[in-house]
Amino acid sequence: MNRKKSSATLSKILLAGAAVGALTSGAALAQSDVIIVTATKRPQTLQEVPIAVSVVDADTIAKSNVRDLIDIQTSVPSLRVTQLQNSSQTNFTIRGFGNGANNPGIESSVGVFIDGVYRSRSAAAILDLPTLERVEILRGPQSTLFGKNVSAGAISITTKAPQFDWGGSVEATYGNFDQINFKGSLTGPISDTLAFRVSGSTNNRDGYYTNIVDGSDQNERDRWAVRAQLLWEPSDVLSFRLIGDYNKLDENCCGAIQVVNGPATQLIGAPAPFGLGAPISPAGDPFARQVALDTTTFNTLVGKGISLQGDWDLGNMAVTSITSYREQSDDTDTDVDFSGADLATNPQDRNYETFTQELRLASVGDNRFDWLIGGYYFDESVTFQRDVIFGSEIRQYADLLAMGLGTSLLAAEGASQVAAALTTGPTAVFPTLGPLSPVAFGGSFVPGSGVTGAYTLDDTSFSLFGQFDYDITDRLTISGGIAYLDDSKTATGLSNLTEGLSGFDNAAGGEAFVAATLLGGAIPGAFGGPLVFDPANPVPYLTAVGTWAAVDFATFDPARNAALATAQGGIAAGLIANPLAGIDALQFFQPQVNFPNGADPLDNGKLDGDKITYTARLAYDVTDNLNAYFTYSTGWKAGAFNLSSDSRAPDPITGFGRTAAPEEVRLFELGFKASFDGGFINIALFDQEIEGFQSNVFNGTGFDLANAGKQSSRGFEVDSSYSPIDPLNFTFGITYLDPQYDSFTMAGCTPFDVVNCGMGEAFRDLSGTRVPGVHEISLSTSATWTHDFNDTMSGFARVEYIHESDVPLIENIPASITRSVNLMNVSVGLETESGFEIIGWARNVTNDEYFLQGFPTVVQAGSVSAYTNAPRTYGVTVRKTF
Repeated sequence: MNRKKSSATLSKILLAGAAVGALTSGAALAQSDVIIVTATKRPQTLQEVPIAVSVVDADTIAKSNVRDLIDIQTSVPSLRVTQLQNSSQTNFTIRGFGNGANNPGIESSVGVFIDGVYRSRSAAAILDLPTLERVEILRGPQSTLFGKNVSAGAISITTKAPQFDWGGSVEATYGNFDQINFKGSLTGPISDTLAFRVSGSTNNRDGYYTNIVDGSDQNERDRWAVRAQLLWEPSDVLSFRLIGDYNKLDENCCGAIQVVNGPATQLIGAPAPFGLGAPISPAGDPFARQVALDTTTFNTLVGKGISLQGDWDLGNMAVTSITSYREQSDDTDTDVDFSGADLATNPQDRNYETFTQELRLASVGDNRFDWLIGGYYFDESVTFQRDVIFGSEIRQYADLLAMGLGTSLLAAEGASQVAAALTTGPTAVFPTLGPLSPVAFGGSFVPGSGVTGAYTLDDTSFSLFGQFDYDITDRLTISGGIAYLDDSKTATGLSNLTEGLSGFDNAAGGEAFVAATLLGGAIPGAFGGPLVFDPANPVPYLTAVGTWAAVDFATFDPARNAALATAQGGIAAGLIANPLAGIDALQFFQPQVNFPNGADPLDNGKLDGDKITYTARLAYDVTDNLNAYFTYSTGWKAGAFNLSSDSRAPDPITGFGRTAAPEEVRLFELGFKASFDGGFINIALFDQEIEGFQSNVFNGTGFDLANAGKQSSRGFEVDSSYSPIDPLNFTFGITYLDPQYDSFTMAGCTPFDVVNCGMGEAFRDLSGTRVPGVHEISLSTSATWTHDFNDTMSGFARVEYIHESDVPLIENIPASITRSVNLMNVSVGLETESGFEIIGWARNVTNDEYFLQGFPTVVQAGSVSAYTNAPRTYGVTVRKTF
């Protein structure tokens, strides 16, 4: 299959904006040599392009009632798209690699491009798909041609361009959960050289979770979008495409159910005086989809942007320029305790402003040597406000937890005052342990307290890239590519911790308190009499007969000094009751250190990095219908900031802190692409490795951002289509993955995870373990039957089946909580010659039930929450094309 034969023709087709990707029949779909892709930023057929790429065309999207990228994953086994805590937190993974959903300082490892414009945030890519030409899923690192944040792969969406003939479509959908969707598009000429296209959509649906507190729905859909385009072709060799879009989402999302209700969650649900007596989500039947939320949550997201693409055919070369500017705002409020008690809320406000410029120069025509060079510039400003605010029942809940630890908040607050007096000011006898700030009686877990944070991020990057293809023979082609990537980030963080207990140094305070209770009677004048911890239960100092001179306070050692006091007739250390013991389990927030921090050169709020990435490839046409390729490529993803109150100031020894170093990727891939009468089959075998994978895992009170030393994934992919007879088409895709943490010594621990971590340990070693949440087997297959009833009417029937093998959800919850998928979608439709079409469809027709993701329930140690998949949905779509 001569990969040069159609180069010039395809370039002219794409330059003119012709629609060539939509395939409308089973027989046509099997002819993969007419599926046009631009995975290498030059037009090639699917079978010609020597990389692992999957294509979902407009016809498949229409027949399957695919609305967004969350739906489209059912057609591509290697792609996984998961919506999590709110509508803007959607995570993309390819071949098991991907992150970046939960924090604006962490970019995705899977880049999403719409008409050549990079969408830097996952929220900008989850809204309803516009009028489409095709969606390409590029598997493996794509940094050489696509830039810094495609270390796992890329998703390239191509929409339909304006046409110089009048045309368009309108459609309406009604389904269960009162789903009502409208979609329309109109295109036509304004003059001989100027054409337009306008399109719009609305998507509304009731939620499929029920809030047992007030009976309201959760996980609804309420979004709309408009898009306008102009195509100007002043000559046969010059064109400009101007695109403007605006979209808005205003939804009540996203519910999390309880899989395990541990003791802390049961305290919330237990009647007073044993608990709070608040509603909790029942853990016995998670797929009843009953949530307990005392706060009305919301997600409001607005995205808008404009782009201009210019193409100039110079005869033996072509110039392409793509300029874009985008703004996105994202305002959310989440009931983060996922219970009916008024414990805490998490309001967040994100704003992004992004400018990009790409310029490419490429050879065109039938050449023995083809080349492409270019440059890319990216500039983005982020502002982020993130707060965690305690509610009216937080004090009562925290005191119940403290009782379980053998103390009380009042006792701990009193002990903090003792420790502060012993370490601060003129009465300090342990100045090396202080100074400590005391917590006033009633000063911890005050409703309205918590932590507030304002963060900014300025990111500027550029890349210079080039690639060539050289035909050594008519069948053997060598390709090479190289890119220089440079990224510079500057971040600031101003946070304020107003919850008293979390700001207290419990370790130092405990040491001071124990020493004071052992020898407290020998400190005349330090306090005006015995200290009362709890006004209802006076507890004076425990005293000893030793003198201060007998204790070495300069080299304070609690065990040694307790022994000295006991030897002098004091009270045995085992009788000491320390109200601060274990209270660190209630310190839900990290100590806050604003940055840049002038006192710490490691905490300067800057991340600068650069990298040279490259690709080397051999492609060989074994026959006219079979080609093979071998690729070695590298990729890079820039460093990341943890922009939240969860981040830590850098540890000077380990370097662990609020940032993560870049990801570096290498890939070996061997592929075969074969076409035959009625079909094709593509096979890829790969060995992919990421050094410094940026892991960002929730630990029950916050997120731990850390670099996994090395994560690898080995496996194979099969993508195929076959039409045994003209009306019938089968597709089959399968992905096998064996992902491993080759080295990950700083994986975060969950509080009270005594199975995997020792008490109080912050990190554990996951080296040598399998990466959770990544299915070993992912399979997607479909069968489509088309039939012409007469000259004016045709119909189709389609069934899809998706299988994903059983896998534990994530590393810091019990491995017994797993996900396996057996999903079936069906659709049937009729279409008339006049363009009228009616489709009946059902997604998840067997009502398969599985978890999307799980996590330790917020501030409820021992409990596990999870997000579930959507239940069965079905409806009817009516469409008129003209």
